[in-house]
Amino acid sequence: MPKMRAVQVSRPGGPFEIVERDIPEPGPGTVRIKVQACGVCHSDSLVKEGLFPNIQYPRVPGHEVIGVVDKIGTGVQRWMPGHRVGVGWHGGNCGYCDNCRRGEFFACQNLSLVTGLTSDGGYADY
Repeated sequence: MPKMRAVQVSRPGGPFEIVERDIPEPGPGTVRIKVQACGVCHSDSLVKEGLFPNIQYPRVPGHEVIGVVDKIGTGVQRWMPGHRVGVGWHGGNCGYCDNCRRGEFFACQNLSLVTGLTSDGGYADY
């Protein structure tokens, strides 16, 4: 399987480590992004120090991601390989819960995907 580089934190309070990982395949309804840039945010230091509850380690931080869609999962219709995209803190919203219907997508009651916190983030090639 092809490999990529990633910067991960293996345990709360642990150091940043450059590691080699398998390039992930996009799941249904998701896309894979070739990362071109990723910002560094204070929340990334909180992930590193283990100050957010319920984080599964090892974790790749980084939620301010810019890149290009590299591959799409089944069912994806809105995005195509080659599209330039930005990925922020929230990995999506349902669009149907009370909060989403009020436009408060950050407070979606049905999706808990947070880039760099509950899923790996942009400190990686993909």
